[in-house]
Amino acid sequence: MQPGPDMRISIDGTERAIWPDARPSAETLDGVIWLTAWLRPRRGGELDVGKAQTLGATLPSNRTYADRATLTQQTGADPADVDLLRGYCATHGIEIVAEHWRSVVMSAPIPKLVEAFGATAGIYELPDKRRFRHRSGALHAPPDVAAILRGPFGIHQWPRSHTVGALHGGTIAPLATNEITARYRFPDADGSGETVGILQMRGAFNVNDFTKSMHAQGISAKTPIVKRVDNAELTHTIETAKDIESAIDTQVVASLAPGAQIVVYATPDDERGVLDGIRSAIFDDEHRPSVLSISFGFPEQLWTPVALTILDELFTAAALLGVTILCASGDHGAQVDDQGVAHVLAPASSPFAHACGGTRVPPGADATGETGWESSGGGFSARFGIPGWQSVAAQAASAYHAAPGRGVPDVAAQVWPGYGVVVEGSQLALGGTSAAAPAWAALTARLNQRLGKPIGFFAPLLYGAAPGTILRDVLSGGNDRYQCAPGWNPCAGLGVPIGDAIENALRGQAGR
Repeated sequence: MQPGPDMRISIDGTERAIWPDARPSAETLDGVIWLTAWLRPRRGGELDVGKAQTLGATLPSNRTYADRATLTQQTGADPADVDLLRGYCATHGIEIVAEHWRSVVMSAPIPKLVEAFGATAGIYELPDKRRFRHRSGALHAPPDVAAILRGPFGIHQWPRSHTVGALHGGTIAPLATNEITARYRFPDADGSGETVGILQMRGAFNVNDFTKSMHAQGISAKTPIVKRVDNAELTHTIETAKDIESAIDTQVVASLAPGAQIVVYATPDDERGVLDGIRSAIFDDEHRPSVLSISFGFPEQLWTPVALTILDELFTAAALLGVTILCASGDHGAQVDDQGVAHVLAPASSPFAHACGGTRVPPGADATGETGWESSGGGFSARFGIPGWQSVAAQAASAYHAAPGRGVPDVAAQVWPGYGVVVEGSQLALGGTSAAAPAWAALTARLNQRLGKPIGFFAPLLYGAAPGTILRDVLSGGNDRYQCAPGWNPCAGLGVPIGDAIENALRGQAGR
């Protein structure tokens, strides 16, 4: 039952529309679940966005990054706010089981959580019979709790990805590792001393496939570490598209930066999992990743507004800590909905992320012969404005009569013919922007090793370089709405990497 307006108020930014094409089922909510409740920062604990932006435009050798423990203490939640929420939860039989930075994890039967936070929730079904826990409208709490609470996440689930059928080797041969490193002039390094984090959304990491893939390529790489976040499943019996993403992410990074240690942060595939997984990775003081690769995204309008705000704050924290965020821009072009409106995916749309699009390498093409991939995600954000370092996006938006917003992607890499990946024992050529992000993550690990310091957030340096000097323009092709052209475009971004030139630019030696 919805509480009366005299008892509770809505929590800003928690509004959620009915999921497209979803319908309520007769199944009732049941069972004990975990939620993560995000709180406001302590007084004076706001993140320094201006400093994060300045760092991005500064040569790595001149940067000073924040310390993880210190940033956690200075910008985390106020203990008094945690105590207030703990007291409120206790009155509803809800237990707080963990505390992290600006969030707490709580556990209780679903009906208690729904009642405590005034949620409208139930089990919904999609036309393809997938069922998931669904929440709509806003969440509610007493005024004193609503003032400190940014939202509990976990009542609502995102629909699980489709089941994957039998997998077979294709007829197209992927580019070999040495072809990729030569094409993009990767610096002479292997990522040794660096840790690359990978956000895994419910998919299962298969160590046997990983081992077979490395053996087939003659590569000696470190076995990835799997770190479970929250109550994410460790294994499951139904193969899904997310299992393929896990294979692509780990095997592409390991083949291109075999000296790096990969840490897979396995999370639930919902807003809660995304936010908790990113928080766990960037504040991980044990493994201390300098790069985080994310091959996942949902259209911005399917996120709650407050989730996108928290997401952007996490990426701001990453910039302050010197962690590079690389996100796939999506594999469905401009993501035009049934109303003909184009949109982009988050988390790639966050200004502090480096969004990675895709290209094609036609047979026999030389280094300049790449074209825009027709399914490369791209466009303009409806949630984030154009950042100062990306002024070129305004002109492009005007040319396409699109509302101006943060432009996606920033950069690109080949996704066709793809990369050699082993899935369920079969050797495949796989691509998609899910491969472009880990390819850029591997390049970043090499750059970090060469420079002796994490390059962190460096998009402003890419946009500030002379055209064609450190990134090669993609001049032809495009996705279903936007065409490639000289300079930045909403399909291939600024272009594909010239790795050694990027290294020189980050050393302040561009053009030498």
